Order: sequence, then C-alpha cells, then structure tokens
Amino acid sequence: MEHAVYLCAWSRSGDGYSLWVVSRPKLRANGRTYPEAEERLIRAIQDAGGAMHAVLEFDPPLPKSTLEAKYAKPEIYLIGGDDRFETDAAKGRPFESAAEVDERLRGVDVFFQSPVCRKYKYASSPRSDKPLSLNYAPGRYDGAFGHVGHFGTTTLQLFSEEFVGLLTPEERQHLELRPVIRKGRARRFYELLGPAGPPLVAVAGMKISGWRCSQCGHRAWGYFVKDLSIRTFVAASDLPSLLRGVFTVGIPPEIHLAVTRERWRGLVGQKGTRGLVSQQLGVVPEHDVVRIPELQTYDERLGESVAPEKNF
Repeated sequence: MEHAVYLCAWSRSGDGYSLWVVSRPKLRANGRTYPEAEERLIRAIQDAGGAMHAVLEFDPPLPKSTLEAKYAKPEIYLIGGDDRFETDAAKGRPFESAAEVDERLRGVDVFFQSPVCRKYKYASSPRSDKPLSLNYAPGRYDGAFGHVGHFGTTTLQLFSEEFVGLLTPEERQHLELRPVIRKGRARRFYELLGPAGPPLVAVAGMKISGWRCSQCGHRAWGYFVKDLSIRTFVAASDLPSLLRGVFTVGIPPEIHLAVTRERWRGLVGQKGTRGLVSQQLGVVPEHDVVRIPELQTYDERLGESVAPEKNF
C-alpha cells in the first residue's frame, strides 16, 4: 500500500477538533476527539485518491497532554524520513548455514570500526570510512532510514541534498555528513554520521519497554504510555546551555537529527522536507534520569511474550 506524508493544520473549539490538509484545505474532517477527527481525515484522504496509509504531520504541533508538557522544556523534535533505503549489502536468506551467515556478516563488519555482534547483529562502534552503496532510496522523499544488510538492526539515517541545502552554513558545519553511492543520475543523499550528541536516557518510575543483548550489552528501549506520544528522552543536564536549532542526539553509529520547535516551523513545508516526519523528544529533569535502565535480555523477553498478561 502507498504511504505518504501530509502536512496538516488543526483548530479546536467547544465542538472538538477540525483537521485539514494544508495544500488542500477543503480536504478536512471534524471529530469530538482528536483520534476521531484523525480517523476521519485519513479516510477522507483515501476517498480522495490519496495514500492508503497516510501519515499526518502537523504545523503547529498538536496540543500536549499534561504529561507531555512536563517533558517539553525545551520543546525538541526528532526528524527523519518516513521511508526506507536499501543498500546493496548481502541480505539474510532462509536456511543459511553457520558459515554462510558468518560470511555475510563479515560483509557488514566492514561498514563499522569493530565487528557487529554475532547474536543480534547490532553494531556498537562508529561507522568506518566505507560509504553506503544503495539499491534503493525514495524518489519523492527527502529523508530515509535503513540498515546494512540485515533488517531491524543498527538504524542509519539519510537526508537529501535538497534538505541539506535548507540548513545554514553554521548548521551544516556542526553535522558530519557523507554522500552515499548511487548509480546513474539519481538524487544525492547524505548519511548522517555524527557528531555524538546527548545520549538517550530512561525515566524513573515510568513503565519501560525494551531489551538488552546478553552477548554485547546492546540496549534498546522506548515508552508506550497512555496520554504520552513521546517515545524517547534525553536528560536536560546533557543539553548545551546554548541550544542550536539543528543538532544531533545519540551515540554513533545510531545518530538522530533533532530540531527545536522554532527551527522546525521554519523548515516544515519547504521543498527539501517532503516526507519528513517529526517525533517529540522528551527532556527529563535530572532527578528523574536513569542512565542505564534495567532491562530483560531479548531471550527473557521473548520467553515472556508467550504469556499475554506479561507481554510489553
């Protein structure tokens, strides 16, 4: 099914929410609650011949719940493409032998400064000098995410030349970008390599969903809490006192691009931001920060998943 990102606006009154597509204001929907209005707008987009799986990006952002407002000082968003890229690295095949798996992973190792973990194939070191070579990148979107050879492992981010051109010289100076290799006269994309930024943290007292690798120690977690759209957090104390409009979050090789609300409002809707979506990044006061959360191993979590009442 076709996916597409639609830049939308909204208003709220005593009767509920009204949502509409900015480029087609007559394409709108109303509802007593936001979820009701959203469902109706997505259906209206489908009925008008649009994407079957529409992604709605709002400017200005939707109103925040009391819980969300607690973690919105300052207000920061992670941005990235709502489509995947694919490299030409060898992918896994059914019924591979141990020797075949090892040979394939050696082809992945060269993209990182240290070999990837053999248990879950995650990389724990920065990227090497070897550039990505793509079989596919989105033709209409200005950003994409993907992996080297093995779906679901270390996530890398790409941004188009058009998006990079929207940034100021100072913003570009503070980003580590590398062109990817593509055949022919295809659009140029850049991989976001760094620099390292504030690391992701956990929140004390908030139910966490995640796992850790028992072999390499890799940890992955997020939050899926009622009345909270925020999935990831950084510590307020890790943010610089003078916050740039565009900066990075995370530790290589998984680097995310972050923007302040004011900077994103200046970018969104321009040519060069097609298909880019935002996700609010939570900012945690120091007394609630957990640097290394306690997580089950992946095997422990998988074992509990057979019991629905214990599933994350």
